[in-house]
Amino acid sequence: MFKKGCGNIMPTLSKLSKAFLLPIALLPIAGVFLGVGSAIASNSSADSFGYFFGTLLNKMGDVCFGNLPVLFCISVALAYTKDSGIAAITAVVGFLVMNGMQAALLHTQTLSINESNLWVNVLTESGQDSWKQFTWVVDGKIDWANAAIHLESIAGWGIGTDASNLTMVNSNFELIDGAGSVYYSLLWINKIPNGLITSNIGINSLNTGVFAGIFVGAIAAKCYNKYHQTQLPSAISFFSGTKLVPIVTFVAVIPLSFIFMFIWPYIGMGLAAFGQASGKLPGGLDSFIYEVAERSLVPFGLHHVFYAPLWWTNAGGSIAEAFNSATKAQQDAFVEIWIKNHDAAALGLTNVTFESIRTLISRDYTDLWQSMGDQTMAYKVIANTKVLNFTDLEALGLNIGRFQSGKFGFMLLGLPMAGLAMWLNVPKENRKEVMGIYFSAAFTCFLTGITEPIEYTFLFLAPWLFYGVHMPLAAISFLFAGLFKTHVSMTVSGGFIDYIVFGVIPYFGSKAMSAKSAFAILGVSAAMAPAYFFGFYFAVKYGNVMVPGRDGSSNVQLATKAEYKASKGLNVDGSKIEDGKSTKASAKDAVEEGRIQKATKIIEFLGGEANIVDVDACASRLRLTVKDGSLVDKDGIISLGGATGALIRGTNVQVVYGGEQEAIKPRMIKILDEQRKSKK
Repeated sequence: MFKKGCGNIMPTLSKLSKAFLLPIALLPIAGVFLGVGSAIASNSSADSFGYFFGTLLNKMGDVCFGNLPVLFCISVALAYTKDSGIAAITAVVGFLVMNGMQAALLHTQTLSINESNLWVNVLTESGQDSWKQFTWVVDGKIDWANAAIHLESIAGWGIGTDASNLTMVNSNFELIDGAGSVYYSLLWINKIPNGLITSNIGINSLNTGVFAGIFVGAIAAKCYNKYHQTQLPSAISFFSGTKLVPIVTFVAVIPLSFIFMFIWPYIGMGLAAFGQASGKLPGGLDSFIYEVAERSLVPFGLHHVFYAPLWWTNAGGSIAEAFNSATKAQQDAFVEIWIKNHDAAALGLTNVTFESIRTLISRDYTDLWQSMGDQTMAYKVIANTKVLNFTDLEALGLNIGRFQSGKFGFMLLGLPMAGLAMWLNVPKENRKEVMGIYFSAAFTCFLTGITEPIEYTFLFLAPWLFYGVHMPLAAISFLFAGLFKTHVSMTVSGGFIDYIVFGVIPYFGSKAMSAKSAFAILGVSAAMAPAYFFGFYFAVKYGNVMVPGRDGSSNVQLATKAEYKASKGLNVDGSKIEDGKSTKASAKDAVEEGRIQKATKIIEFLGGEANIVDVDACASRLRLTVKDGSLVDKDGIISLGGATGALIRGTNVQVVYGGEQEAIKPRMIKILDEQRKSKK
């Protein structure tokens, strides 16, 4: 029973993980525009061409990060419906409906507290702190004494007449005196903290990060799969089939809206509490624990699911919460650092205090103020370095990048050195022949952060290398990155390209971080290089791991058989290319024929057409769902070449190719369609 349950849940989670890759794929180019645009704008005078051009690039990149929820909504719908465009547009409809309902339910709330019509206004849809909306604001400042007198004389709350030293200090809107005594908490007026209200594609609604989008996308996919072929009675037949899907989804998201309205504030506050508590762990321990969990899920392709809440919800931290929960010492340190980093006069601040800075950000930079999640906050800070940077927030105890920066430590040099160590374990007579494989995989890891060609080389040969050597070293890399407070963000990979975009450019361009933050990660990487090299060299040598080339075999290559034959002027069967036919065209035909043959053989090794339920692919794997996993011939699939390993969990099958899967997937789908049509 347990095995059956795991077999069913693995394909579901696998598809969810794959769904995350679609919006994530947009982030690298968006990050380039964001970082470069911010650098240009920050180094250009106001109203100059450079300023407007930089701002243009900045906003082009920022819009992707600001709309991740709806992008996730669409990608989840696509992932569970075999890339149906109808499901995608239905998901958008559902997302709009859900947020529209929330906007209506979060409308301005008012509470009468005296007979002379004195009101406390909670304008939640404004996205601003409720304390700014009190009717006893005089010349833009709160008259606390007047407020206290009214509250005491009318409501009998016992604040006292001498209220000149009353202040509001945290997100609970508590009035306190100089001794720290709490007189009255206004939390009950606004049940939903302001940090949980934001603008979703122009609609002020709950700030659920990407979670609401994921749920709506799943509902849209479910409605599509169930109703897209439904035939209604003739009188209303116009609404049959795909036209029925958005209608059903429209209704289906209504209960979801109510569920989020009543439950999400508590979940959001719980995530915020988790984010604050984890951020207080000593010496980078939070980063260490994160990487142990994240890396352990890589073999199953589920790591994207794990880091979603930490990157895109307040479980990974919140700028508003950092301000609202800051101690007096943190506030003083923040102000001192902020004055050094920013031009207060240019921002319109004549009296620089913690409250004035907080007011400025929450009022004029709402996207920055409401940002939450380790990655989202990083992008928003890079986009708004004029008013806030990583060093400022560090003073408030917010270590942005704690769930990202550590990846650079083993991507840039760690895993490439592991590849070198494995290559040096190959007999000298075979090293030259396999050098290209190891060099290509190592360089790919360094440049782009794609690790699976290296990771899966030893994962499937000796899993203990992954869990016993690689995972602990990766976690140590995160530990050091968190300890040194390296605030370098990334898209999803952590390679050299990401380092340039989110480390070098923000430092030299917009001064988003200190030199220590920008370059300490290189020190971490340098330290991890020998650790990975010696760890893997001796583990492979004395563990007798037969890495590619070590077993004496000379037939070790990444190219497909068809591509190799074509490069030699031969057809797939070994015969020479026909005279009179261009070599280029013949080689192309040979490659295509080889891919068709390979896709056909994969279907055969999966147990045949009847055993295959679904064919999909992600960044580096062919992801398949079968009826009976025991019918899959894993060794047969690997023998076809190109794959570095295969994983079977119940009805879920994953074959690691590192890029070729994108060519295999459409051909398998086409062949399966032809086979199924021929049986009808």
